[in-house]
Amino acid sequence: MLEWLPRYDASWLRLDVVAGITVAASVIPEGLAYASLANLPPETGLYAGLLAVVAYLFFGTSRQVIVGPTSALAILLASGVGAVAGGNAASYASLVTVTTVLVGLFAVVAWAFRLGFLVQFISGSVLTGFSAGAALYIMSTQVNKLLGIESTTPDAFVWQTFFGRIWYAGTHLAETNPETLAVGGGGIVLLVLGERYLPRAPNALVVVLSIVLMSVTDLQARGVAIVGSIPSGLPSLTVPAIPSVSTLGSLVPVAAALFLLSYVEGISTVETFARRHDYRTDANQELLADGVANLAAGLGGGFAVGGSMSRSALNDAVGGKTQLTNAVVALALVVVLLFLTAAFTNLPETILAAIVIVAVTGLIDTSALRQLYRVSTSEFAIAMSALLGVLAVGMLWGIFVGVVLSLLVAISRVSRPSTHELGRVAGTEHFVALDLYPAAKTATDVFVYRVEAELFYANAERVRTDLLDRLAERDTDVEVVVFDLTSSPTIDFGAAQMLETLQQKLESRGIDLRFAEADAEIVRMLETTGVAASAGGVKPEESVHDVIDRWRAER
Repeated sequence: MLEWLPRYDASWLRLDVVAGITVAASVIPEGLAYASLANLPPETGLYAGLLAVVAYLFFGTSRQVIVGPTSALAILLASGVGAVAGGNAASYASLVTVTTVLVGLFAVVAWAFRLGFLVQFISGSVLTGFSAGAALYIMSTQVNKLLGIESTTPDAFVWQTFFGRIWYAGTHLAETNPETLAVGGGGIVLLVLGERYLPRAPNALVVVLSIVLMSVTDLQARGVAIVGSIPSGLPSLTVPAIPSVSTLGSLVPVAAALFLLSYVEGISTVETFARRHDYRTDANQELLADGVANLAAGLGGGFAVGGSMSRSALNDAVGGKTQLTNAVVALALVVVLLFLTAAFTNLPETILAAIVIVAVTGLIDTSALRQLYRVSTSEFAIAMSALLGVLAVGMLWGIFVGVVLSLLVAISRVSRPSTHELGRVAGTEHFVALDLYPAAKTATDVFVYRVEAELFYANAERVRTDLLDRLAERDTDVEVVVFDLTSSPTIDFGAAQMLETLQQKLESRGIDLRFAEADAEIVRMLETTGVAASAGGVKPEESVHDVIDRWRAER
């Protein structure tokens, strides 16, 4: 705030106020819906939304992002903490608070160690698959509410997997409440039409219409469940009882997954709008904003929060210019909590289910999945693995499936780098890859080789094998191998040992090894390990052409 507020332009105030009021009209029903999704009282969604926007007002770097409860965080919290609570409702509420505080602490620690870069290791294909899986998983949790089917004591598998929930709903269709389905189905139709023709506040309109409908009819007596009484008043400080060490240990992986999901949701939204409006944000500062928002939500009686793409897009669409929009949203939520909670008593629960279902459809990016299928079958397979992981084992483990897949992809790529034999461009001193420029010339006694990656222990042996295999394919008597390090800015000790072994192998065949385009850091490493002395000395930034000339002069 100390950076953007002094530069605030008074002409932006009207736009920020209008955007704040419009966004608040969406935050209120979504907050109630996501509280239901998290198996918490409806007011906790409003508390979380209020405290999150206040925190982001002071610490956030994006001008458009709105932080608050999200569908994915709510369902992950419910499934993860619910398993630890073991069906104890009183314990569940306390454990939610502890978990949300842990999410905030993880984010603050990550900010202190400047770990914002770590999110870059989660590939886009994994996120695409995970988001689609999360949307389907979340929809499955709302089917019973939409149909009015009573969920008595279903098996744990039914509650924790997509397939189990669909099976349960399918085998209990005869118990569907027609009135509940009619209200919920009508809500979905109005929400879809509203997004197309009245995109600024479809949720608020549907909520108002459904409350009016329940107030003038006897639908409640016919089995249409309502939200019920919502206590008025602002959130107060909630200090949870510290659970046992074993319980706390069970909550740590849940909080870690929530932190990861919260930050990934938030930073992707932040970067989207920063690129759209051409301004800079700070990934590490966003960690602090995320941490403070979750600490405030946890201690204020809410639950885990993160950046919301849908509400941020709405803020941008209606012209929100700065973080001041968050202040207007906060004021609107204060008014609702103090004076208007009674107005939501007759809100049908099936409408909250409709809001969730329509909201999460945006997480299914079919165009991105189709593009992955066309461009890279391996990336598509990774995306589908993440999607099926969420559906088969739930949101919590689905998160870790995505993280593991991302790390495996990164490791696979760096351990199997692209390599080239080089040739000289006729009439110049430049060397290029022969597989890209077949017209480049090679000398019968010289073999020039380049790796398009850093050299380290994970790819060292593969590089050595590849170089020797390529050398064996040459039908001439090579007398020198020149290792071009242009694309290899660093070498670790394991790679240096590989180069020493390679030099000895080549020497036994009567072939010299030389290095070109090595920067000063690599030169020091090669000199320290003794490789440089065996390779005729290594000069910083010496070109391939000059290395070959020096070798010929020495011969």
